[in-house]
Amino acid sequence: MKVNRLLLKVGQPEVVEEDIDFSNNLIDENHVKRINSCHVKLTLTEFEDVLQCDMEIKADVTASCAYTLEDVPYKVNVKEKLYFSSEEMDKDSDKMIYDPGNEIEMDNYVFSYIIASVPHNIHKKGAKLPENGNGFRVMSEDDYMKEKASKKKASPFDALDDIDID
Repeated sequence: MKVNRLLLKVGQPEVVEEDIDFSNNLIDENHVKRINSCHVKLTLTEFEDVLQCDMEIKADVTASCAYTLEDVPYKVNVKEKLYFSSEEMDKDSDKMIYDPGNEIEMDNYVFSYIIASVPHNIHKKGAKLPENGNGFRVMSEDDYMKEKASKKKASPFDALDDIDID
């Protein structure tokens, strides 16, 4: 999805809607396996030196269950405002995106917001942690953090207490 700033009228919002196909994008399959469908609605307002882009994303993705790695359907709904400028701003201006061209490729921004909106800790309905086994334990991250915090930190010099020098 490309936005051409030269075609926009100054001060007049213009709405653009499009379905984007992300089937060719490389995705980390341990988090999001596929983006099945994606619909984007942009409300673009050009202010000569700044382009305001109100973005609405609706996407259906297939994510991985944190316990079983099985497919889990997940719906993404994102509303975000982006500001683009063709002039370099101060380094402190973190809300402005510098893009010197007249055409702005929006697919990468949409893709990033979709990936960032899907949590890493999704559980499929009915999925449970695997059982403990021989030589390993399975525990939740919360239990692990509690256990780690409660353990006394051992000094490497504690081993010297057990040595019989005499």
